[in-house]
Order: sequence, then C-alpha cells, then structure tokens
Amino acid sequence: MSATKPPPTPPTLREIARRARVSHTTVSLSLRNHPSIPERTRARIRRLADRLGYRSNLLVSALMSQVRLKHAKAAPEVVGFLTGGPTAEDWKHHSASVGFYEGARQRAQRLGMRVEPFWLGPAGSASAATCRMLHARAIQGSLISPFPVAVYPYELDWARMICVGLGYVFNQHALHRATHNHFRGAFLAFERLTGLGYRRIGLMLDQDENSRVNYSWLGGYLAAQAMSEGTKLEPLVTFSTDSGRRVSAWLRRTRPDAVIGFGPKPFLTLRALGYSIPGDMAYAALDVEQFHLDQVEDVTGINQNLPLIGATAIDILASQLYHNEQGLPQRPVFSMIEGFWVDGQTAPSRRPAG
Repeated sequence: MSATKPPPTPPTLREIARRARVSHTTVSLSLRNHPSIPERTRARIRRLADRLGYRSNLLVSALMSQVRLKHAKAAPEVVGFLTGGPTAEDWKHHSASVGFYEGARQRAQRLGMRVEPFWLGPAGSASAATCRMLHARAIQGSLISPFPVAVYPYELDWARMICVGLGYVFNQHALHRATHNHFRGAFLAFERLTGLGYRRIGLMLDQDENSRVNYSWLGGYLAAQAMSEGTKLEPLVTFSTDSGRRVSAWLRRTRPDAVIGFGPKPFLTLRALGYSIPGDMAYAALDVEQFHLDQVEDVTGINQNLPLIGATAIDILASQLYHNEQGLPQRPVFSMIEGFWVDGQTAPSRRPAG
C-alpha cells in the first residue's frame, strides 16, 4: 500500500503578496477586511488566498493582536456594556445583566480588553447621545444587555458600531447574539422534576417574560410534557393586570404537585395564597441566580450559566473587532449556552429511600 500523500503546505502571507503584486501589509489588512484597503482589492486578495488554500491561524492572530495592542497603547481596549434600565445602576439588580457582565469582564481581561458600563437612558431614550460619546472615545465594540422592558423605540448608530446582543435584546435586529438555551432550560426543569417523582408539573409565566425569550420557555415545557407519561396540565400565562384569584382558580383546576416559574414572583405568589413550598407543592426556578440576587437561597432549578454567556459574547465581539465588521451582520451568529440543574430545598425527591 502506498503512503498517504501529505497535504500541500498552505501559502504564507508573503507568498500571497508576491502573487497579488502587493505588499505584505496590504494582504494582511485585506484578509482582516480593513476599510483602509479598497473593497475591490480586498475581494481580489481574498479570492486569491482561497484559491491558494490559505487558512488564517486565528489563535496566533489573536495573540499577535494583543502584543501589538500592548505596544501601541498603555490603556486596554474598552468594550461598552450597554444598559437601558430606569437608572444607570438598575442593571445591577437583574441577575442576567450581573452574570453577563462578570463573565464578559473576566474574558475581556484575559484578551487585553476592559468592559465599561454605559447607560442608554430609560428604555434607550438617550441612545443617540451615548452613541456619539462612544464614537468620540473611539469605542467600537459593545455588548448590549437586556432592558427591563421589551420594547425599545430608540435605535443605536448601528452603521458605526460593532455589537453583540445578550439574550434577545433588540430582537427586531439581526445581531450576533449569545444567550441561554431557554427551551432546553424549561425542558430540563420538567425532566428533572419528573425524575424526582413529580407527576403533575405546572408552569407559571408572565406574558412579558414569555414573549421576551421568543416563547422558548413555553415551548420547552410543552415539548417535555408531550414526552412525559405524567398528567398534562395547561400552563398559566399571567398578565400584569391579573389578580390572585386567577392564579387560585388555575391551582384548584390543575392541582399541580410541582410548579416551574421564572424569578421570585410566582414563588412569592404561591406563598401569599397560603401554599407551603415544598409542603404543598415543589417549585423549580428557571433562573436560580435571580433568587440569589434577592437574597433567597437553596432554590431548586436551572442555573443559566450566565457568566459563560457573557464570555461567549466577548469571544464573538473580539472576532468582529479583529475583522472590523461594523454594522449589522448579513449572517448573524446565534450562540446558545446550556444551563444546568441545581438541587435545592424547594423540590425534594419523592422517590422512596433506597
């Protein structure tokens, strides 16, 4: 048997430059899609590089970029962390934003960057002024944290920015995004409760929260329910105008032995109606960190892996910055991060011991 023929050696940047009859620097900038090189030249060099089998070593490129950055400037590259709550500090009271920020901060630090919060005003009302300030400070890259309200009538200066959305913020725009896999989170919560011996598992969701995640929690719950041999309960989708009587009527009608919900509100509603948790029914949270932020500990449910989502968003942003991909992307990347189950005191096992 003849030996396998080794693959051809990829060309270097200098070989591509010699073939293209341009400088080595022109090739390097063209392959990074730098606007200082005419688009026609960039396209010609990219085609030539593809034909010759050139493959960029992204790890080496990122390392060299950090080395050049440290030599070029004493201060690290600043990445904006854009928020739009009622006050500049409101994001610190939301588990998602806190987790995203911490994960992004740590990953950015390792890449020689620094994350800095910027307030877009209530629901984004100061977006134009904040964008002008970011441009004046030469801050190109930003992460956009979810707003407390789901509708943002104000626009960012998309054409001059490089942005990654955290969760479903500005859902009407085709942004690169990093988010929790909400569908899998609800599915996993149902699956784990079933494994603990619960057979009448209900879902309580606020309509605004339901729509903010593109109905993924509801979809995951219904999918898990369809796969289960337990009793199929109708989910309860609540509205801000609902009274406790509607929740009470749902509880009497469905008689759940466990409830899945997001945040402390459903949990506190059940207790306010006189139900003991876990005495009368178990409770599994779709974001246990929201409870921790409200000083409630030992809640069973899903840890959304929020810091990893923030770190992943920085990785996406770093690639965009390296290639200078300003504006909204033609083919957005949607990175979904898996959460994990956390055992707590609100959903003990119903399985017989031993």
